[in-house]
Amino acid sequence: MSLFFSAAFASTPTPKSINLGVPYKYNRNQALVEFHDLIIKSFDDAGFKVNIVLRTAQSSRQILLSGKVDAVAYDDLSDTREIEKVVISSFPVAKTFASIFYLKSSPVDAKKLKKYKGAISLNNVRILKAASERHLNFIQATNPFHCMQLLLEKKVGYCISIREVGMSTINANPDAKGKVEMLEEPFIESPVYFAMRVEFKDVMPKVEEAIKKRLTGDLSAYPTIRPALNTSP
Repeated sequence: MSLFFSAAFASTPTPKSINLGVPYKYNRNQALVEFHDLIIKSFDDAGFKVNIVLRTAQSSRQILLSGKVDAVAYDDLSDTREIEKVVISSFPVAKTFASIFYLKSSPVDAKKLKKYKGAISLNNVRILKAASERHLNFIQATNPFHCMQLLLEKKVGYCISIREVGMSTINANPDAKGKVEMLEEPFIESPVYFAMRVEFKDVMPKVEEAIKKRLTGDLSAYPTIRPALNTSP
């Protein structure tokens, strides 16, 4: 059974297609491409056509609550706003970490992050909350590329991002290769769930089953994110 749905919301008739909210220019980042490809193919396996809806820089929960999309591939369960209006997968699609990225020429000490000014992409609510609880000095970046660019321009001393997303951002940016490194010690754990508006709660079990089959099957099409995927959902 999926988490966090309210019986007060009546189900809509089973749709033939689903509007999936994805980050603007997400195709620049291989980790995001692979993750969304897995979700899109799972919808296809479950018998639904996916309509890609490019979204601006907002949290996944804000996107869902806007009513402009039916589903988002990423939700870290940290945003509890109007949670009764969404239905979230009963298992994480990926079990990953948030990591600290820094300039090779200007190393940072993970135990003394308060000394530095950092940057965090605003869709990473779990990371933002953890940073606030630790009283870190940071600014919000609009996306991983913006976060990494602030680091390259030395406007911040570090950038915190989901590990696979951050590494893919570096690989996609020639200016970052050889200059940006990642601390091995994770900042926090950051599981990745799949979420839909509660009106589509009857669709969730079908999609979950399709995702499970893909997670326990051949994952060679997802080399960048494969180590983080939940192969025992």
